[in-house]
Amino acid sequence: MQDIAKIAKLVDSLRRRDSERDSRNMQVYDVRTNNFAAVQPGTMPEAWPKSIVANSIDVAARQLSENLGVMPSINCTAGVMTSDRARKISQKRTKIAYSYAEESNLRLRLPQGCDWYLSYGSMPIVVEADFEKKRPIIRFDNPLKSYVQMDLHGKVISYTKVWREPAWQLADKFPLYAKRIIGEESGTVRSSGGDAHIECVKYWDGDNIVLYLPERQNQVLMNVANPFGKVPVVVALKPSFDNQTRGQFDDVPYIQLARARIAMLGLQATNQTVRAPLAIPPDVQKIPMGDDAIIRTSRPQDIRRVGVDYPAAAFQQEQVLEQELRVATRTPASATGDVQASIITGRGVEALNSGYDIQVATGQTVVGMALQHALEMAFEMDEMFWPDDDKEIRGMVNGSPFEEKYRPSRDIAGNHQVQVSHGFASGLNPNQALVFLLQLRGDQQVSRDFVQRQLPMDIDITQMQAQIDIEQVEDALKQGIFGLLSSAGIMVQQGGDPTDVLRKAASIIGMREKGTPMHEAILKAFADPQAAAQEAGGAAASAGGGPGGPGGPGGGAPSGINPVTGSPSGFAPGQAQAGPGGKPDIMSLLAGLGSSGQPNLRTSVLRRTPA
Repeated sequence: MQDIAKIAKLVDSLRRRDSERDSRNMQVYDVRTNNFAAVQPGTMPEAWPKSIVANSIDVAARQLSENLGVMPSINCTAGVMTSDRARKISQKRTKIAYSYAEESNLRLRLPQGCDWYLSYGSMPIVVEADFEKKRPIIRFDNPLKSYVQMDLHGKVISYTKVWREPAWQLADKFPLYAKRIIGEESGTVRSSGGDAHIECVKYWDGDNIVLYLPERQNQVLMNVANPFGKVPVVVALKPSFDNQTRGQFDDVPYIQLARARIAMLGLQATNQTVRAPLAIPPDVQKIPMGDDAIIRTSRPQDIRRVGVDYPAAAFQQEQVLEQELRVATRTPASATGDVQASIITGRGVEALNSGYDIQVATGQTVVGMALQHALEMAFEMDEMFWPDDDKEIRGMVNGSPFEEKYRPSRDIAGNHQVQVSHGFASGLNPNQALVFLLQLRGDQQVSRDFVQRQLPMDIDITQMQAQIDIEQVEDALKQGIFGLLSSAGIMVQQGGDPTDVLRKAASIIGMREKGTPMHEAILKAFADPQAAAQEAGGAAASAGGGPGGPGGPGGGAPSGINPVTGSPSGFAPGQAQAGPGGKPDIMSLLAGLGSSGQPNLRTSVLRRTPA
């Protein structure tokens, strides 16, 4: 066990090192909670202590964190797998990783963590062992008054968290030290009562976990060995130009204060104008009050309110401050629904929109990398603490529910590699991402599997592709039926009898009405090979075909029939049911991106007939 005096001295040095950061964080916290008096006393009048304008910092933080806090995809596939066994092992490990995320409610808590990342410049991710459920739990810690020590490679070597807690609540958690905590022991500290808030410090390094109270002469409440052997904390740090942790809004509080102050002054000026005294000429002896009152005077033009003119420069200054808030928070007006963006030019709107997308993509990269390290640490913790326990997990992987059993020593087996990705199109809006992916797919630059994995939705790629294959084969079967029905008129012209074809088509309709699948209905309708052979022979004889004839073996196709597809002439392959030329595909519907980068979703019809 480490000496508490050495730990307290180290923690004090860390707090002095990050004192400027703590001051900036508290300013952002106070402004977001509309506690302007804590930042700049006297900003708001006593009669109106709260701001009358929208809190742009809080709105920008919530808007950006909701865009940033999207649950990424998790994949444990390592390289190119050629065997089914390796593929099944990686799929099971992927399900285990998703179960960690489900048990930790990461999808629900990620926007809150991203809010802390933006506001304070860091997001500590703590991996803790739940010995009751025998599972690792991942949680996001509030970075306010958290202090991290890192080595040269960015690995956390100590993590300290400072917070304040009511004395009675702390005494209930540690009844052995209840009198010491509340301050009832004589000769130690002055009694402060159970309602007082006491500062708590939790220090965590590779050897020990220590909880002590600086305000109670460093009273140690917990001092245990760290069974994991390392600090299970990963910190997502916002990029900074110096060695200090800086949030998104460190330089914005005073702009928000100035905007709130100008709005309050405008309200006071309006109030003074409405309630200004009445100026009247000297010949008025009585001043009647109320509605429809009549003032008798020979100089009515001199009757007026002694008002205060609100200068036009104040309106201009308010617009300038609003623009400065947009630039400082890197939030375009379109993000909050203001498409016109008031005085900002069109190019300025485009620049802010592109900057907004870039910071979302950058934030997702940083947060995704931190989540990846946290999941790898969860794998290691699971295998270390419960190697031979058989566990049952449930959850969702890519939109598909699963239920699996695993044993850490067998199914993890030292392989802790995880890949976390927000997708190729992170930072783009869904319309732009869809058009971009379709353009790449249309030019055969990427595979269909790649496009499916980048879609902004949760789908099971393997199951989805299998369903697509089934639908395509069913469509091909229907194409054959459509082509056969389309050639019925030509069969009549050549002396054939289309009754059997029409009867089979009608039987398919009847079976479909009873709920029979399409492929089974087609198989049952054409299940008699002898009748089909007789029908083929009769059709060949009626057409005058024989060996080498127009309808027989070695002969050409009947007149008006495509010899390759069996469809009437003028139909493109796979378009018999759509009429000549067919219908446009999705690549023709989504024309592309405009010059401004916005998706151009205009429809067009392009008819093609193969030469």
